[in-house]
Amino acid sequence: MTQMADKVAIVTGGGSGMGRASSVLFAQEGAAVAVADLNEDGGQQTVAMIEQAGGRASFIHTDTGDESSIIQLVEQTAATYGRVDAMVTAAGISYSNFMEKDEATDPWLNPGEGLILNKSTERWQKVLDVNLTGVMICAREAARQMIAEKHGGTIVNFASIAGYGPAPTIADYCVSKAGVVMLTKCLAAELGRSAIRVNAVAPGPIETGMTQSLMELGRLQKQAEALPLGRVAQPEEVASVVLFLSAEGSSYITGKTIGVDGGTYTV
Repeated sequence: MTQMADKVAIVTGGGSGMGRASSVLFAQEGAAVAVADLNEDGGQQTVAMIEQAGGRASFIHTDTGDESSIIQLVEQTAATYGRVDAMVTAAGISYSNFMEKDEATDPWLNPGEGLILNKSTERWQKVLDVNLTGVMICAREAARQMIAEKHGGTIVNFASIAGYGPAPTIADYCVSKAGVVMLTKCLAAELGRSAIRVNAVAPGPIETGMTQSLMELGRLQKQAEALPLGRVAQPEEVASVVLFLSAEGSSYITGKTIGVDGGTYTV
């Protein structure tokens, strides 16, 4: 018996990285997956990977910085598959122009651009809109659907080790992820009596498109070498924890943020 048999999952950010890995793993475990992303090519590629392996998936173009887009995502998923059992909020940006691949404002390539003293309120707000408010709206709309369907469900949010340790060039990202940790606790407290469990993962140094600049600079490897496990992780290692938190094996776990971080802050 597969862990997500007959379940329907929504995965935001499913077009790449940890969102793609989670989408593929959920489908392997029996779920029908709504792959949500701004990147249509990436999202369609994820769907193709799932379908080629015999799974069920569909792509839904979604901007998690736009409330109406998220509402449409949940409604379309329910209309297509008849229910919503799991929400995974993997979509996120490391800086305001990340989706545009704007190297001029990439805080790792140009650290001065990431400093609060040099950052416009608009750029700050965009990161919070996607990484925190967008997560809240995704969770809220999924919970509303689950409650209406009267069967409970799971929500797994994406925090980060950056939510626990300050980084001067990505303060907006750090603050947004710290907010996700507390949001996860608040949602768990509010939704538990509706049989909805809410947890989060906090990835450490993971090889994804978001960390490409750090990989090219050698900084991600250096960060990982200082950890107890001494290496950079792959997206699939995070996806396995997301699956655990979405399946029955974690049936008495809620409100927790699990570090998938190679032992960050252990030493």
